Amino acid sequence: MSNKTNPATDLAAVIKSLKGYLLEKGHRFERGPIYEGQSKTSSNVAETAKGYEARGYAKYMQVGDPPVYAMLGRGHEEVHIFQPQDPQVREWLEDDRTALNDPTVRAHLLQGAGLSETDLPVATRPQVFRITEVNDVFIITSEDDPRAR
Repeated sequence: MSNKTNPATDLAAVIKSLKGYLLEKGHRFERGPIYEGQSKTSSNVAETAKGYEARGYAKYMQVGDPPVYAMLGRGHEEVHIFQPQDPQVREWLEDDRTALNDPTVRAHLLQGAGLSETDLPVATRPQVFRITEVNDVFIITSEDDPRAR
């Protein structure tokens, strides 16, 4: 019997776990600014993550080869860096008219991860996840939701 794991299975499990965390009941998503054509910013996940590491963030994980997702943190701050692999999700993120907390968007994200609302707990510490696009890379930063205090 082999101890080797299947990278595709591992990636799917990581993505399911991450989506479950981000979609916990009580969290919400907001749009941040879009920065295109910034000469000092990279257009890939690995280089963007290195930039955050240089500013004192610890890299908790990086997924894919080449990386399509990275999670970093510093204190209570967390940063998720990604390039959406689902064209529908990319379209929604790029369309300012799409409400990121819309039930249709949420249902699509849950379905894509093989999750249902009943699988998700209520967030212990509700967060606002602000999504910013920088040169084709999306960055999610978190902050405590002031409405939950």
